Amino acid sequence: MAETVRQVPEKYSAPQHVFHPRITSYGRRIWAAVPPLLLVAVALLALYYRRPRGPVIAVLIFLALVGGIIAYGYLRPALTVITQTHFLKSRWIGFHAVPRDRVHQVVTVDKLLPPRPKPGKPRGRPYLWLVTETGKRAMALDGIVWDAASLKSFADLSGAQHVNFKQATPDQVSKHWPKLVSWHVRYPRLRYAASSLALVLVIVLVVWLTFVQTTFQ
Repeated sequence: MAETVRQVPEKYSAPQHVFHPRITSYGRRIWAAVPPLLLVAVALLALYYRRPRGPVIAVLIFLALVGGIIAYGYLRPALTVITQTHFLKSRWIGFHAVPRDRVHQVVTVDKLLPPRPKPGKPRGRPYLWLVTETGKRAMALDGIVWDAASLKSFADLSGAQHVNFKQATPDQVSKHWPKLVSWHVRYPRLRYAASSLALVLVIVLVVWLTFVQTTFQ
């Protein structure tokens, strides 16, 4: 797993600037990890209290592992690096690398609002995109992991033209760059609904496997 600057391959040249998430960003990361951690807790409790047999054990262990991996994906150490020739973002395996000469602009939003923000003081999170000359997304840094100060520093040190919005909705950003904003950012409610439904169905499956199946064993 790519988690430290020492793991940056030499082919991407020498690192010039290294960024880690600030401690203030961990609140959003922890909240994002709550649903998969809930899945882990339900699966482990089912294993402990019901002590199922056969394939039910394998399914519960598999679900606990999946939930743990997803949670770790939100909480694991993150890293972005600016080298002499590339922009790098750590992944599970290796780095997502974008040549610096391919990036035409860096677009940041201090507060990316929901598609339909509520009146008053709507909640939002920071966001950053590296944009190619054709307006396509080369890389994105999400405010779930990164705070606004880190993204601003990254943009200022990138050497590319920096376009900043104090606040904007996904549609407002898309008016300028139609190919920039991904579907899960445009339609967060659909993503949340799908993930919530999947979590509920998995929990129902766990309950059925442990409390119903074991009753007839």
